[in-house]
Amino acid sequence: MQSIEGIFKSYFIRLQSFAIHWVRTEEVAKDIVQDAFLSLSEQVDLLQKPEQVIKSYLFSTVKHLSFNHIRKDKSRTRLQANIPFQEDDEDDMMDNLIQAEVMGELYQELARLPEGCQHICRLIYFDGKKYEEVAGILNISINTVKSQRQRALRILKSRLLLLMILLYLLKLYL
Repeated sequence: MQSIEGIFKSYFIRLQSFAIHWVRTEEVAKDIVQDAFLSLSEQVDLLQKPEQVIKSYLFSTVKHLSFNHIRKDKSRTRLQANIPFQEDDEDDMMDNLIQAEVMGELYQELARLPEGCQHICRLIYFDGKKYEEVAGILNISINTVKSQRQRALRILKSRLLLLMILLYLLKLYL
């Protein structure tokens, strides 16, 4: 039996990225993913299944919860503006799924970086800080910030190269 905590840690970012494509806000996406995990926790027999089955269940649940949220939200808007609701087609769904998987892998690899590189990358890329700001926050030189960022990117590129090649080939054949 797999622990729900381990599954949560492995898939939360991926599922959030998957949901945000439709619901457009991070908070709503987080709520939807939490609801999906709540639903999973109620399916005790499902936790006995292989990880791929659980993953499929979570992605399907997030998709359906996202569409339900959109329908509720759009029905109010549609009543006011008389606009029909359209779901994404299969290609959009596949692109969204691939993007969610890439984001999940990126976050996992970022978490495996040395602490200094990881902290600097989060400040620069997630918080939008400039080199000077990061240097001030961490009380280090700008050159150290730049070299740690370069080191992080070099590590991430080497770890994610195979994934990028596979995605490129997948895109060619779809």
